[in-house]
Amino acid sequence: MGYQAGLEGEARLRVTVEFEADTREVGIGWSPASATAAHMTLEYARIFLVPLAIGAERTYLELVDGHPWATVRLPGTLPAGEYAIEVDGYGGASWGDGRLDARGRSLAFTIAP
Repeated sequence: MGYQAGLEGEARLRVTVEFEADTREVGIGWSPASATAAHMTLEYARIFLVPLAIGAERTYLELVDGHPWATVRLPGTLPAGEYAIEVDGYGGASWGDGRLDARGRSLAFTIAP
């Protein structure tokens, strides 16, 4: 897992992906990455696609409510390259307040031309 730090003090998430090249669907799952964070209950998560090219910005994909998994279809217009998925987790129902409780990044996966 390649973790990218965000706010000070947030917990780390283990993010897994299963990429289906034929349908461009990504199955995403997340869980606490350590025993000390295992007690956390995340109410919401925001999912982002991260191009691994230098200087590229992450792109918001979906908001997930109440469960630690999602399936997202990636746009057909994405250029070929290496990508990862980032998950920002929020413990309260007011995720819009900016209180990030946990973050994690998946291993890289490849979108072929």
